[in-house]
Amino acid sequence: MEHLPYLVTFARVVQSGSFVAGAERLKLSPSVASKHISKLEKRLGARLLNRSTRKLSLTEAGTAFYEHAARILDELDQSEHAVQRLQAEPSGRLKVSTLNSLANAVLAPLLPDFMRRYPKVQLEIVCSDRFVDLTEEGYDLALRITREPAPNLVARKLAEIRFQVCAAPAYLQRHGTPVAPADLASHRCLGYPASITPGSAWRFLHDGREVVAPIQSVFEINSVETLRELALAGEGLALLPTYSVGADLKAGRLVTTLPSYRGFSESTLFACYLQNRYGSPKLRAFVDFLLQKLGGAPPWETGG
Repeated sequence: MEHLPYLVTFARVVQSGSFVAGAERLKLSPSVASKHISKLEKRLGARLLNRSTRKLSLTEAGTAFYEHAARILDELDQSEHAVQRLQAEPSGRLKVSTLNSLANAVLAPLLPDFMRRYPKVQLEIVCSDRFVDLTEEGYDLALRITREPAPNLVARKLAEIRFQVCAAPAYLQRHGTPVAPADLASHRCLGYPASITPGSAWRFLHDGREVVAPIQSVFEINSVETLRELALAGEGLALLPTYSVGADLKAGRLVTTLPSYRGFSESTLFACYLQNRYGSPKLRAFVDFLLQKLGGAPPWETGG
């Protein structure tokens, strides 16, 4: 515990992007902040930061250590403000960045319940495929599907994102059902642009190993919603996230093929925010609401 101040200094320097900004945030001199991190590195026996006059970057050890440090600070902040947050009524504008597909398939069914619970919170949800800068663009929260959240953000895991090959029953009746990834080469595949799935191939995880399956792509677009609509229309096979097609699979409008082969691009849905924002009652209310609704087995996996 005696090294906790050094951990705090390290995390604030990383979040601020420089020793000077981090030290100012902690009301320390840059030299004292540097000494704190040097002592922490000595204790850990590993270099955490690459220092230069122009840029500050994390080493591999620093990246791993920061993930734990950020969670510790987040828990400390939550504990420190627990009473105030519980007593405060969430209110005001909450600006959220998310993907179009997430807004339509995941958020839309949940938002009426949230709005009834917290009528004083004004949600502003902006849909975009790019990663926004929360600080520069004034966002409170970003819902991101990724394997590695940005190290300067607190990332709360909401749900695992799985991809499956899906098709309409009418398509399978006309063209047959693929039983192995190699069969995809003879099917009409609705795909993503090469920048997303390079090499005209779909990649799967099967029994712990990667399987690469060449495909004949008859249509490409970076839109989950459009691929879903084309699959529903019987135009071909599509590799889709289960959150977008859960209701279709349950209703039989789409059928999962190659069920034991999971899309290799699978990752995790995170609620990402700046470390100092969780004290906001409106942000905490929204994140806790999403954790309650999506944590564990999400509704699109359970049919809820």
